Amino acid sequence: MVNVSTVTVIWQGFTGAPGYSHFRFQELVDAAACNAAGAAVRAFFVAQQNVWQTTWSFQVQPTVQQNDIGTGLLTSERAMTTTPAVVNGLANVSTTYEGGSGYVINWLTNSVHNGRKIRGRTFIVPATGQSFSNDGTISTATATAAQTAAAALMNDTATELSVWSRFWDDSKPPKQTGGSLTPVTGVLVPDRAAQLRTRRS
Repeated sequence: MVNVSTVTVIWQGFTGAPGYSHFRFQELVDAAACNAAGAAVRAFFVAQQNVWQTTWSFQVQPTVQQNDIGTGLLTSERAMTTTPAVVNGLANVSTTYEGGSGYVINWLTNSVHNGRKIRGRTFIVPATGQSFSNDGTISTATATAAQTAAAALMNDTATELSVWSRFWDDSKPPKQTGGSLTPVTGVLVPDRAAQLRTRRS
């Protein structure tokens, strides 16, 4: 049985909170591997602190879920023995923001399914107004910080960040018929704003 490991981060402190970000890894086989993944994900958030208000917090959850790649069923949970410290934003609380707007990081892979490249996305939403240029695109500083943060997470030598693709049939409700776990090989931060209706996915 092949498992996918998921590290979850809970966002708090803004209108519409809580929100969740999920990061998939090739199976984290023990506490040491879970600790490494937790530290790498925390560093990803630390590198982008400037786009969030000081009252916003981001907590890496110490429990790592293990799901069967092909069925999606939860098989077990593993615990980090070192819980990553909370990350807070650095922007002044008076900095304006739009609750559903921010930017997105695309996780690229070298794999294809049904004629389409497999890729994942992490939405950095919300992000404060200082993240944007006057023309409504992402500022150079924001895009550079996001690209650097994403590349560091992708290149972490102790873990293997991946994209979990789940394949479904046409039944109602759909049933998962298979899946793949593909290593991330590149990152892309588009120079445009991204919208997200909910931070719970």
